[in-house]
Amino acid sequence: MKKALIISNMYPSQDHLSYGIFVKNQVQQLNEAGIETLLAVNNDPATGKKNVIKKYSKWALNVWSTFRKNKRDISITHAHYVFPSGLFSYYLKKRYNVPYIVTAHGGDINKMAKKNSRIKNYTANILQNADHVIAVGEELAQTIQSEYDVPENRITVMSMGIDRTVFKETDKRTAQLALGMDPERTNFLFVGNIIQEKGVEELVTAFNTLDAQHPNKSALYCIGSTKDANFTTKVKQLKTSDNIHFIEPMPQTELARYFQAASIFVLPSYIEGLGLVALEAMSCGTPVIASEVGGLKYILANNTGVLVSPKDASALEQAMSSALQGIQVDEAKVQQLLETHDAKNIVQRLTTLYKQIAK
Repeated sequence: MKKALIISNMYPSQDHLSYGIFVKNQVQQLNEAGIETLLAVNNDPATGKKNVIKKYSKWALNVWSTFRKNKRDISITHAHYVFPSGLFSYYLKKRYNVPYIVTAHGGDINKMAKKNSRIKNYTANILQNADHVIAVGEELAQTIQSEYDVPENRITVMSMGIDRTVFKETDKRTAQLALGMDPERTNFLFVGNIIQEKGVEELVTAFNTLDAQHPNKSALYCIGSTKDANFTTKVKQLKTSDNIHFIEPMPQTELARYFQAASIFVLPSYIEGLGLVALEAMSCGTPVIASEVGGLKYILANNTGVLVSPKDASALEQAMSSALQGIQVDEAKVQQLLETHDAKNIVQRLTTLYKQIAK
């Protein structure tokens, strides 16, 4: 095959390191596997109607100009997020007969498509006309098949993969001391955008209660981007414990040190296509407490972690309280899970798919 045009409405930049970092990681892995790529991506996370119109207009021009300049060299497009990214791939197939793969990440199906009937119709057209659909989790794949009438043989469940050369286990006490954590405490970690759907309010509320009942036995580190300054302020105002620390995003090599140091990783999301960060934590030898939603309920099934009801601060606090004594998991099943989601295995499967579909 020739080149793959990667289209994504999320991609990191110097100012926004974690914004769609999983897409950038996969692009680099594809390049290392011998697949030449071209990028047409949006790296501006700004919200608000004016900002969205401005950034998406600029992105659209980028997509068209990149395609026009390289039309003869492009044999496939790969859109990350069904809408809006997939709309470009859909158009390029209709107009120029360029085949495409679209990866559904979760929010595009569980949230974006439910905004209005117009977006849902776009979503249906993009999925039904795709040469292949990748869903990052099992439940997401089932939804696409049942609600959007996409045949099972055109859907593959495939996560974005974890780089186990970066996210790997080290001595936890040494890692904690290096980051200024108290090794005598249970150090809880959250990594994700500071938004309502990630369950950050419930997490802070649960930890406040935990710390009041078991003073100075634990600490909570929340690493993530502010998407809405008002919401972030609201969450920080909920904080009654001095043992809660909010930290700005950082490069993945530094972030891996927090995964390695943490005693327990917590992801209390309302929706989650897969929950790649949970796998990254597990790859660092850190057990996980997470909401029983989306891909998380598959990842943490069969004694590979702890599942709690979403939007339930009390249930979350109880799980965190129990975790002060440690969490026992089935290590053999955890390792099997990590092998399945190893980036090397994922990119090999994706490369095969590209070559089957490319014109």
